[in-house]
Amino acid sequence: MNTTVETVRSAVFGAAVGDAVGVPYEFLSLEEMRHRPAIDMIGGGTYRKPAGIWSDDTSMILCTLDRMDESLDYDAIMKAFVAWHSEGAYTPQGDCFDIGRTTLSALIRYSRTHDPLSSGIDDEYSNGNGSLMRIIPAALFADAHDLNISEAVKLSHTLSGLTHAHLRSRIGCGIFTCVALSLIECADKSSVVKGLQNAAEIYSSPEYSSEAGSYRRVLSPRFFSLGEDCIKSSGYVVDTLECALWCLMNTDSYRDCILRAVNFGYDTDTAACIAGALAGLLYGMNGIPARWKATLVNAKAIEAVITSFCKRNKIN
Repeated sequence: MNTTVETVRSAVFGAAVGDAVGVPYEFLSLEEMRHRPAIDMIGGGTYRKPAGIWSDDTSMILCTLDRMDESLDYDAIMKAFVAWHSEGAYTPQGDCFDIGRTTLSALIRYSRTHDPLSSGIDDEYSNGNGSLMRIIPAALFADAHDLNISEAVKLSHTLSGLTHAHLRSRIGCGIFTCVALSLIECADKSSVVKGLQNAAEIYSSPEYSSEAGSYRRVLSPRFFSLGEDCIKSSGYVVDTLECALWCLMNTDSYRDCILRAVNFGYDTDTAACIAGALAGLLYGMNGIPARWKATLVNAKAIEAVITSFCKRNKIN
């Protein structure tokens, strides 16, 4: 096991702070962001929220962490998702103000079937980034329980499938998990490359041939040398994964990584949340700007979930 309490804190607060930086800019175009780029954590924006508010991305990470232990009770995780959506649990201010279409459809299906493993939506048009944004717990849990990389990838596939069950979404979550595991082992940019190499090997299997091609570009050794104009941020799982990884590898600090992701526009909170989880692992808690951490709303709730997760899973 390489995961420590500090590892979990770095990944989860990395995700939450990135999410909060991105919230006010959600849905702004690339052109609008170029005209008035993000330079700090602010309030306002689409949802008219104060600075430091985190969204569904972080809430669903907390839902997952708070129900994960050796039993891997997926029904309990889905019930936490329902409590978040219907009761405002795991939110900074007691309200769920943002939810993706596919996630909502999965929760509605679960309310009818009460079967978490058949609730996910599996059509090709349901490959948004709504499972990728919340998948960092897969890597943290897998490392804490000494799962091998294949087991960790399968765990990420199952967690994705609770809402996003199409193979393309599952693969995106698996690639992210490979990178996160590599960063947990060694916090260095070379670990990102190693993680992608591990993912490329796993997804070269014939069982993934129908969808692995969607990630051909991000798994290419030349991906990180692409110019900025080749990268975009959107709600599509492939775009978001590419954006987060490109920003991570083309910046040299947590702050710059997050602002780079936000300044691509559109799904700013999710791109920054996903990039933030990895940047948190790369740069650690001390690498996250102190003022951003201090501004984060209801950080005590995040700390409480982290503490409980680490205690249940014997992480020191």
